[in-house]
Amino acid sequence: MLVVIVWWVALDLIALLALPIAWRLLRPLPDRGLVLARLIGLLLSAYLFWLLVSLGILHNTRANILAVLLLVGGASFLVVRRHGTALWADLTAQRTVWLIGEILFGLALCTFCLFRAYNPDIAATEKPMEFGFINATLRSRTFPPNDPWLSGYSISYYYFGYVMIAMLTRLTGLPSSVTFNLAGATWFALTVVASFSLAYNLAKASEVRQAVRMGAVRLGHLLAGLLGAFFVALMGNLEGIFEIVRACGWGTPGLWAWLDIKGMPLAASSVPCLPDDPWWWWRASRVIHDKDALGNSIEVIDEFPFFSFLLGDNHPHVLALPFVLLALSVVLALLLKITTPGVDGHSPSRKGWWGSWGRMLEPMAEGPYEVLLIALVLGALGFLNTWDYPIALGMVIVACALGLYRTGRPTGDWLQKSLLLGLVLGILGVLLYAPFYVSFRSQAGGIGWVGAIKTRWHQYVLMFGVFLWAILGLALYSLREILRQRGAAPRLPSLGMAIGLGAGAAALLFIGRGWWTAALTAVLGGGALALAIWGCAPARGGTLDEAPRSALSASACFALLMAAGGLALTGSVEFLFLRDSFGTRMNTVFKFYYQGWALMGLASAYAAYGVWRSAARANWVGRMLRGVWSLVLVGLALCGASYTLVATYSKADGFRGTPTLDGTRYVARYRPAEYEAIRWLQAHAAEGAVMLEAPGGSYTEYNWVSAHTGIPTVLGWGGHELQWRGSYDEPGRREGAIALIYQSPDEKQTLALLEAYGIDYVYLGPLERAKYHPSPAALQKLDRLMPRVFEKDEIVIYSRVPGIAGRFAPE
Repeated sequence: MLVVIVWWVALDLIALLALPIAWRLLRPLPDRGLVLARLIGLLLSAYLFWLLVSLGILHNTRANILAVLLLVGGASFLVVRRHGTALWADLTAQRTVWLIGEILFGLALCTFCLFRAYNPDIAATEKPMEFGFINATLRSRTFPPNDPWLSGYSISYYYFGYVMIAMLTRLTGLPSSVTFNLAGATWFALTVVASFSLAYNLAKASEVRQAVRMGAVRLGHLLAGLLGAFFVALMGNLEGIFEIVRACGWGTPGLWAWLDIKGMPLAASSVPCLPDDPWWWWRASRVIHDKDALGNSIEVIDEFPFFSFLLGDNHPHVLALPFVLLALSVVLALLLKITTPGVDGHSPSRKGWWGSWGRMLEPMAEGPYEVLLIALVLGALGFLNTWDYPIALGMVIVACALGLYRTGRPTGDWLQKSLLLGLVLGILGVLLYAPFYVSFRSQAGGIGWVGAIKTRWHQYVLMFGVFLWAILGLALYSLREILRQRGAAPRLPSLGMAIGLGAGAAALLFIGRGWWTAALTAVLGGGALALAIWGCAPARGGTLDEAPRSALSASACFALLMAAGGLALTGSVEFLFLRDSFGTRMNTVFKFYYQGWALMGLASAYAAYGVWRSAARANWVGRMLRGVWSLVLVGLALCGASYTLVATYSKADGFRGTPTLDGTRYVARYRPAEYEAIRWLQAHAAEGAVMLEAPGGSYTEYNWVSAHTGIPTVLGWGGHELQWRGSYDEPGRREGAIALIYQSPDEKQTLALLEAYGIDYVYLGPLERAKYHPSPAALQKLDRLMPRVFEKDEIVIYSRVPGIAGRFAPE
């Protein structure tokens, strides 16, 4: 389709403009960061555009977007002037993996666009909210954008992803009803490519001790990358295979009762082995089923990436995901720079670039510009999905600490340097995005204690079973490598021993209390971290100019660290949660499980590569055990893939119907009067206009007009405003005023309210009539106060804008 080509070309232009910058930042990686240029370009251009518009230097126009792209291109030109020869050499050497990355991106983009074309409707769940944010961003001349559901206020949410989508929408000139779906396909493709790149780099970097060689791309490295893309972006959890088993008529009511998946029937109801419930695929995101002391269900969300892409919500946790993977790539680049001198073609500087502070941050960063760019990448997570930012900073600190420890530095040195880098990056990451934090309001209310509610172990295994098995193999493989190289790591360091013993003691305590999930995460997570420390232990005689001989490669240590991080996140919600308006651990499980999936998925991809690579050194017993482990892993992965295949077919309704990427086509077909009213408002409402429509509950069909147009309404989904602002004071005041405008026959009172909220248009449709039941006197009052500028079926639009009457001739 032409719209896909136009969109793809715009993304490729952004990638090419930022390619030298991506290379300079991520050159320690084996693929030199070339595969991630699209992410770097999108982040840099969106950041500059958002910042300059927020500061009032630019306005939200296409011409200014082009100007910002020229700025990014200018920065890249400076890199080329200084490092052109080295850049060209790396481009030539890495052209194969770069081309594979481009093919993978195009294949993922086009395939998902095809799927979305059979399921394009911007309806249900939180799509109307996200569509409203995109349209409000397009209509806002300055940033922060207007809140489409609370007129007079700006968006109080992590809206950076919507700025990116709006920027691409304006750049390409495509309608937002189409780019909404294009964005979902694009973020899927970006996630596929970013996870491929990270897993590929882990595999390739594990083979060398000094500077990463430029040799030919090996099949094993590519397979590791593809497995990383599959685990992170494509695979479902194990709930899907049980849906198929149940649909085939297998299993017993006792099995389904024991699994206790919320909403799953206890008997089969479809043939042939395909679930016939249209929303069966939803249950995979509700595997964790909490209950209170009385047995009542408590809502818990356990999404994973493919479910999110299947659902089609462009929510912040989805829009942040590829940039989380980009941040992890930055962390890996830092680790390789520390542990592999000369990996990026430059010798560590001894002069220092910022006095004593600069020397403190070496060899992790070589100059203030590099620190700023790293802070820009990491800090973006706070703007994209704030939960992700502290997790990324924690990964930076621990990874750099492991890297510096690996070089043989004294404890005080590696600890001080890693903490200092984390502090500098944390502060800069907030300062660089200060305009966002100034206007941001949160519902967070401190840390809460989970109490007696605990995740049942079999539900946790349904969610992460594939990764748990893979991480077990990674741990055993790492232990074998450490024991095989006793000269490199003669004994477990005291810190690793303390972590291992502490995790074991905690697991025994949890088992005694019957907290099996907590025990499992403690043993595997603590063991993975202890092994990472042991494997990084430097051999005697290591120097700062040579990579000391450690038992494990930096890649293996990083994979263990990711595994430990994912297990720590998913295990922490057994005890603690972030207090919010829901009052439960629902959101904390949601956010931490999502990050845990990405971390454990990447660690699992490396586990498969590492275990297979070790086969040449194993005896027949080791090869047999490897074979059994591999067969089980393949079986579990196929079970996860069953969700991907069957849910995709089901969600696309068997790929029947007429494909389109226009997410509002169904409105034109089934609600033509409302569609015409929306189009009229899009054509005639001036910048800064405010409209009034009936507010409704979250996830309802209320407030679709403001969502489809981006014109702020006095109040939209009140429950969401409470979540975004942490208070319902202002929305609560508006509810009564809105009712009076629709119901009161008092002209003076109504006019005062219209002026108080700056209302330009009053929308009266079927939902307003059903909710407020306006009397004939109330309708006559509206007619006396304002002319009707649109009228079709039950829909009337009143206008207070001078001179607009008569622009539309009702049919």
